[in-house]
Formats: sequence, C-alpha cells, structure tokens
Amino acid sequence: MSALGHWLLAVSPILLLFITIGVFRLPTPKAALAGAVAAVLVGWWVQGAGPGMLAWEVGKGAWNSISILLAIWPAVFLYEMLVQAKAFPVLRTVALQLTQDALMSILLFGWLFSSFLQGISGFGVPVAVCAPILISLGVKPLSAVMMTLMGHAWANTFGTLGLAWNVLTQQDTPPYTVLLTGLLLWGCNLAGGAAICWSYGKGKALWHMGPMVLLISAIQGGGQLLCARFNPTVAAFLPTTLALLLAVVVMKLGWYTKPWSLPSPVVNGTAEVSSEPGTCSPGLAVAPFGILAVVSVLVFLVPPIHGLLSRFSIHLATPYTQTSLGYVNQAQSAYGTLTPLSHAGGVLVITVLLSWWLLSQKRMLHAQDFPQVLRATGKKMVPVSLGILFLLICAQVLRGTGAMEVVAEGVTSVFGPLYGLAAPFVGILGAFVTSSNTSSNILLGEFQRSAASFLSLPPGILLSAQTVGGAIGTVLGPSTILLGTTTAGCAGEEGNVLRKLLPFALVLVTITGGIIYGLTQWL
Repeated sequence: MSALGHWLLAVSPILLLFITIGVFRLPTPKAALAGAVAAVLVGWWVQGAGPGMLAWEVGKGAWNSISILLAIWPAVFLYEMLVQAKAFPVLRTVALQLTQDALMSILLFGWLFSSFLQGISGFGVPVAVCAPILISLGVKPLSAVMMTLMGHAWANTFGTLGLAWNVLTQQDTPPYTVLLTGLLLWGCNLAGGAAICWSYGKGKALWHMGPMVLLISAIQGGGQLLCARFNPTVAAFLPTTLALLLAVVVMKLGWYTKPWSLPSPVVNGTAEVSSEPGTCSPGLAVAPFGILAVVSVLVFLVPPIHGLLSRFSIHLATPYTQTSLGYVNQAQSAYGTLTPLSHAGGVLVITVLLSWWLLSQKRMLHAQDFPQVLRATGKKMVPVSLGILFLLICAQVLRGTGAMEVVAEGVTSVFGPLYGLAAPFVGILGAFVTSSNTSSNILLGEFQRSAASFLSLPPGILLSAQTVGGAIGTVLGPSTILLGTTTAGCAGEEGNVLRKLLPFALVLVTITGGIIYGLTQWL
C-alpha cells in the first residue's frame, strides 16, 4: 500500500465524522457511532490490529467516558432542578433591582453569569438560560444568542469542572501547557467582554464600561490562570463565582447602577418585568451555587479531605498489545484511574443532594418533581452520552492502533515548520463540527501530540493551540447555535448567527495561531 493510500485510510474515520456532522447534519451519536465502526475497521484492515487488541481499545474508550459522564449528568440534573424550582426568573429580577445601567445588565448575564454556568455545567446550558434572560432585558433575540456565545467561549476548556482539560491531559501534557493555555484563554476572555460592549454601543460603550471589563477580566481570566496551576477542575468555576460576587459588590457600592443607555442596534425595547409568580426567594435561587462553591473548595482545596476521599479508586488493568505493523501498547496495571468521591461528578452529586433537600424543605420542590427533572435530564443527556461514548471509542481505537500517528505524520509533512499557524485552526474545526471543545480534544488531542513529535516541537504548545482553538470554535458550533436560537425564539436564524460570529472567531484564532507559530520558532 502506498504512503498516500495508507494516510487516506487512516484519516477516513475523522473525515467521516466531519462529513456526517458538518455536511449531512447527522446527530452526533449516529455520526460518532459511524466513526467508531470506521476506526475499528481501519485498525483491523489497515493497521493490523487483532480482535483482542481492538476489543481492549474499545474497552479503554468506554472506560474513558465514565469520568466525563460522571460529571455531566449531575451538572445537567442540577440545572433542570433549578428550572423546576423557577430559580432563573428570580435571578433576572434580582439583576433588574441591582442596576439601571443597561450595558451592566447585559454584561451581567451575557458575560458573567453565562461564564459561571459554563464553569459548572456547559453543554449549551449557558446559552439556553442566558439568551432568554437577555431578551427579557430588551436585547434582540439574535443578539442575545451571539452575546452569550461570545461571553462564555473562553471558559470552554476549564469549564464543566475542567472537563475539556481533563480530556486533553490524557495526552500527557507537560506542566507549562496549563500556563500557556491560561494566558491565551485570558485574551479570549477579555475579547468576549469587549465584544459585547462593542456590539452594544461601539467605542462609547467600551469607554463607559472599560474599567469594569478590565476588572472582571482580571478576576475571570487571571483567576483561571492562577487556579489552573493548582487545580484545573475548579479553574473556571471559582473565578467566575468570584467575579459574580465582585460585580454585585461593585453595584452595591453604587458603581454602574445609575440609569445609562445608548441607542443600540442590539436592543429593541426596555426590560420587561415578568408577571410569572416566582417560587424561589433570591436567597434560595442562589443557594445551590453557594453549596457547590463550598463543597468544591472543601473537596478540591482542603488536602486532608481531598486525600481521604481520593483513597477509593477504580481502574483497569490492561495487557500488552501489538499490531502487525509493530505499534505497541505497553501493559498497564492501573489504566485510567478514577477517584469517584473526589471527582467533579462526586462534588456535583453532593451538591444536588444538599440542594434538593434544602429546596424541598422550603417547599420549592416536591417528591413528584423528581421524575420530571430526571426525564428532562435524560432527554438532554442520553444523546450527549452516546455521542461522547462513541467519540471516545473512535479516538481511542485510532490512538491505540497507531492510526493517529500516521495521520499526524502526513499532515506535518505538508505544513512543516508552518504547522504552528494551523494548529489552533485544527481545534476550531473540531469544535465546529462537534459543537464541543471536549469532543474536539477527544478527537484531535492525540493528533496534535503526534504532530509535535514528528516536528520535534514541545507538545504542550500544540496541545494549548488545540484546546484554545476549540474553545474559540464553540461560538460556531451548529448544535449550540441551534439550541440558542430555539430558546431565544428565533429558530431558523442559525446561518445569520454563524455568519456574524465568524469574524470574531477568525480574528481570535488567527492571533492565537500567530502566537503559537512564534513560540514554535523561538523554542
């Protein structure tokens, strides 16, 4: 078989995924299943993996999915629980009482609260919650979706309690990777806040809100950079929580509370006050988030507690395997070690239990609400879970049979030393077709590591490019945009959202590519 033929067959499962999702718009679970089947066929026919080896690689992929599913199910359950308790309309009312500054209200939900929700949940929850709230504040539906997507994109690596990052670290990331990633994402954070201001009122809005944007970005982006060095799991959650609290303190001190507005192309009216009776008091509406913050700090940042909870662990013991082409996987006695009690999912389960107990004690939730919340969670999460399962199997089979190394060798031989410029575009492409930075990292993280190996580059630089490009690319994810337009009442406008957000994403990813290229030439 020729080298070109070998490369085309090795890359075919990835191309199949991109085509089925991006062109034929197949649901992610179906496309991922097709990709997984194609990966198994490539592993057997092209790479020379036997049935036993393929079975182990499929098993590893399924095992890898457990740590992800353990986090996202309770996160979305918590969101659905708060929807059932009608907590989110209460939060909107609180915002209207805090400030009469139109731009401050928009930033509060389009940037601060959406980033906070991304820190703990993700998977479209920020746009599903915040876009309708922005509309109730007078923002046009299309603009509400765009603002929310731009505002929380930066948190798509360390958000969902570090999910996309934890996937990336399966590639043995060097210690400096987290520093570079944090710095690049800080720039994306500042760009998100500034872009919202610019879309509202261009230079006048930026001048008016500039000090607040810089302050919040220092807390969010700078805080994420600092936290990620110590505990990536809470690197987005803690700073976004602190930024929200700081914004409330600033407004309580009287700053950015006086009536202020501009004639704006993104606003079509005044804020509406909901006549729907709320069931939650403001304190109860925010209590679950406070519980999550306290439990996270105790579990992740208090060494005795973290050490105690980490004693219980589960793992796989995997055997030595080798393809007929000589690609080897060494035996591992503790593959994919998982500590459920000190895992993000364990923290979320504790938060859900305590929050449910509190809200039920205050008669905000009742026993008969549980099946409805569970059904709503399952409706969202079953397809997401299947997609993640099959994507991880596809990625693990390609990685474990050596196919990903073949793909990386072919791409890097074409781009050569210029690959640094293209690396973040690979991440943005993966996020575009999957609408998820996590899925992008699953698919392409090993590819970036292999590319670094073939080019003799520090792998952490290209892995940073991968996840930062993927975070930027989430603003273009078709399924996330569709979720936003549906909840905002402007279904059918997905193309307009994509077209208007494309310049924002391309500018950020091009700047990122320039920085990555400079680093690859300097080091």
